[in-house]
Amino acid sequence: MNMGESSYIAAIEIGSSKISGAVGVETYDGIKIVAYASEPVSGFITKGVVRNVDETGQCLTSIINRMEAQMDNIEIQKAYIAFGGLSMKSLKSTVVKDFNEYTKITQNIIDEIASENDTAFVVPDGYKKIQVIPQEYKLNGDTNNSPIGIPTRRIECNFLNIIIKEQYIKQLNESLSLANIEIAESFNATRIEADILLSEDEKRSGCALVNIGSETTTVALYSNNIMRHIAVIPLGSENITKDLCSENITHQEAEQLKIFKGYASDATDNSALPTELVNEIIGARVAEILLNVKRRIELSKENINNIIVTGGGARLKNIALLLDEHLAGFKLRIVTEFASNYRSEEGLYHMKGALTPTLYGLLKMGKQNCCRKEEIVASQPTPNSLFGDEPEQVKVEEPVINKPQEPKVTKEQKVIKDKGRKIKDLFFDWLDNAAREEDYDDNE
Repeated sequence: MNMGESSYIAAIEIGSSKISGAVGVETYDGIKIVAYASEPVSGFITKGVVRNVDETGQCLTSIINRMEAQMDNIEIQKAYIAFGGLSMKSLKSTVVKDFNEYTKITQNIIDEIASENDTAFVVPDGYKKIQVIPQEYKLNGDTNNSPIGIPTRRIECNFLNIIIKEQYIKQLNESLSLANIEIAESFNATRIEADILLSEDEKRSGCALVNIGSETTTVALYSNNIMRHIAVIPLGSENITKDLCSENITHQEAEQLKIFKGYASDATDNSALPTELVNEIIGARVAEILLNVKRRIELSKENINNIIVTGGGARLKNIALLLDEHLAGFKLRIVTEFASNYRSEEGLYHMKGALTPTLYGLLKMGKQNCCRKEEIVASQPTPNSLFGDEPEQVKVEEPVINKPQEPKVTKEQKVIKDKGRKIKDLFFDWLDNAAREEDYDDNE
């Protein structure tokens, strides 16, 4: 979409550790970021799920206000939303259609199959279907991604249905309503992140995108360029911090040990815990997360060759050692810094690295103008006698100024002054007469 400078796309990402928002304008060389804000979540969102509607609404309101303050009289009215969380999962379904004779597959037939899946797929109680991803089509004994135009007597299609708990959607909608933000469109955060981070070769050959977040780890599996499975594991980098806290240290001390010391450290400093114990705790928890990831890949029975690790947990020092140990046999890639061709205004360069792939993907996908330029009311002209009543005149008394007294003039000085004034008057009378005579001569 080619947007003008007056079209603004707003995006909000709901995460387990923070809520982030950005406003951008698409230009000839990429997305121009004109506003960005993020705030940490402290208990009112856990594992990606809104727990306290009011506090989430206040957080969203603060983010909106901070972004509007970075723009010139721009009001944010709606936003594209990305979410995930523990309540999201995928379920497969299959639709088979038989024909009495060989029938050429058309787009109408494909649409009928998709409609039949919508009707036949039974959504579990308390869940809502948010996305349907078609898999390959099977016909004439072959698997095909593009069946249109092929005659067959039987066609089978598999679908991946992404579902999420209805209550979560309801609570998120209520929080956005408290912030006076309309949802332009909502998306699966993992799908957007995969489209930004994964290469076509990785999707085609088979890969797993593993996002180690604060409280959850999301696993998305791809093969033949199609998402095959998505799962959310209720473990993340915050579990490492809690494990360290169990050794009778504060949360802040545990975070510092996790971030600055990390795994396989050989430091001999006077930290809150011995280095050997820190290595043991971090190694055990990360191993648990990675073994859960590996188990999800094995259960899917998909041919996965590559694993791409991202998220806050991917920044853990020396995590590559643990990946090599517990995910041996896979080609591994770690993504800790997101590089894109977005531009920012001078003074907003601090956001580089903070703009997540999901947030950037939302801005690229946005098609609706999400903002309104506020009208600036010009000051009214003062009424006058031509266009209205004259304004009431207010008498302003001038301040009394003590002027120096002039010296008194003597009688002799007054006579000399009067004579000088008479001579001056006779001179100017002579000039006037001379000018009139000259005008008369010209007229002749």
